[in-house]
Amino acid sequence: MSYKSAAVRWVARVGYGARGLVYLAVGAIALHAALEYEQARDVHGAMREISTHTGGQTALAGLAVGLLAYGLWRLVQTLLDVDEHGWGLRALAVRGGLLVSAVMHMSLAWGCVQIAMRWSSGDGKPVQQAVARTLDWPYGRPMVIIAGVALAGAGVAHLVKAARAGYRKWFDATPAAMRWIDPVSRFGLVARGLLFAGMASFVIYSAVTLDASDARGIEGVMLWVQDRVYGRILLGVLALGVMAFGAYSLIEAFVRRVGLGRHA
Repeated sequence: MSYKSAAVRWVARVGYGARGLVYLAVGAIALHAALEYEQARDVHGAMREISTHTGGQTALAGLAVGLLAYGLWRLVQTLLDVDEHGWGLRALAVRGGLLVSAVMHMSLAWGCVQIAMRWSSGDGKPVQQAVARTLDWPYGRPMVIIAGVALAGAGVAHLVKAARAGYRKWFDATPAAMRWIDPVSRFGLVARGLLFAGMASFVIYSAVTLDASDARGIEGVMLWVQDRVYGRILLGVLALGVMAFGAYSLIEAFVRRVGLGRHA
């Protein structure tokens, strides 16, 4: 194994692990909110919660490193095509999604640093802020709609991946291990897919109304669910699904085939 391949493997595995821990934290906070009639929170809310505990700043620094590693891995996937998607239209859409994921997770890493260093309270609403800025641009409304459609596409991709168990081709795990990996992975992917679909709906609606306050991120979608009839039950199920996605990410850290090529 070359040093280059070894480095890519470590960056990817650290990144998957960090993503898993973040989603476990978000899911756990949402589950607590469902049980205790409290407010659900998004990733930044989970970071704020971590920062209030002993050793929280150190933990956030570690998460920042991990999320940065995950962002770098997504860049490698995008630019070097290590998963061999190719250059077709569908492949370019997949790689475009990977690039967006890279930017998003690097942004989350920076958010970790800001909260850890007390440079920011982390209580902003990044989705609403991004929509507000975009609506002020020329052709801002169609750009927001395109962003919403892209989010919807990501949500559908997660649901399809869950239905078809598309992750299996990347996992080096025994049949016995896959018997419990499968339900966890499917549940987690469905939950994240539904979250993305919910975010997409609100982002597109904000473009229709030209009101950025109508856009919602993860926290906003969870709060909307929480306010429905049987909202506590629905939020609890969604929270368990988000935690399952965190577990799925941790599983990827250990068993996903990673390298400079599908068979590396």
